[in-house]
Amino acid sequence: MNKSILILPISLLSASVLMGADYTYGHGDIGIAYEDEGEGPEFFFHYHLGATSNLGEGEYEVSDITTVLPYSQLASAPSDTTFNTMTGTTAGSDIWVLPLSEVTGVPFLGFAAEELDPLEFPSGATFTLDSVTSPSGSGELSVWQPGSLGGYDFYFSTANEAGTVNGDNSLTIASGSHAHYNWGFTEAGLWEIVMTVSAISNVDGPLTSTETFSFYVVPEPSTYAMIAGVGALAFCYARRRRSK
Repeated sequence: MNKSILILPISLLSASVLMGADYTYGHGDIGIAYEDEGEGPEFFFHYHLGATSNLGEGEYEVSDITTVLPYSQLASAPSDTTFNTMTGTTAGSDIWVLPLSEVTGVPFLGFAAEELDPLEFPSGATFTLDSVTSPSGSGELSVWQPGSLGGYDFYFSTANEAGTVNGDNSLTIASGSHAHYNWGFTEAGLWEIVMTVSAISNVDGPLTSTETFSFYVVPEPSTYAMIAGVGALAFCYARRRRSK
């Protein structure tokens, strides 16, 4: 797993966070679609945000969205060997958790293959974690659900890829469905997460799409206020956003 170092001056960091559209609460999914918008069929990643999200119902380019995880989601890691090994934490250390159930004021982010036809894509879509750039270069990302028999089922883990359910930092979503997971981040700041989604069409064969997703984990409130103040002018340079 590549956890390359990302070091930015405060002014550049704030510009990255404030440019484009910040997804701060409500239902949304990282989705995949296979559509012809006039230039032939395209298999593409996108955000599909719901009516309860702060940005409103629509599909958005991945590069236009930063998912913001608020300071309120900072927690202390439990003393649990599996959890600590898979999240890269120790008992009592910091972890920010984007929850798998909806919480007021927090993004409710899932993975979706709802736009894929189950008859054309009978094996669903597989989402694979390619690389992670954490704020310091040594942070850990993890994605999990509660285990069916207790404990945890980890699907992504930069701390221990071999311990994930499929052993390769991947999860598969059935065509026509979506699912939610807990996301764990061990430090505050800007994260860049590269993912690939793949599927096999029984018409057009194997298809893939790769995108870089931005997450901003909010630090202690006074630090966040300072960062936001330095970069306020960046609002003038909003990225393109596609909504349909």
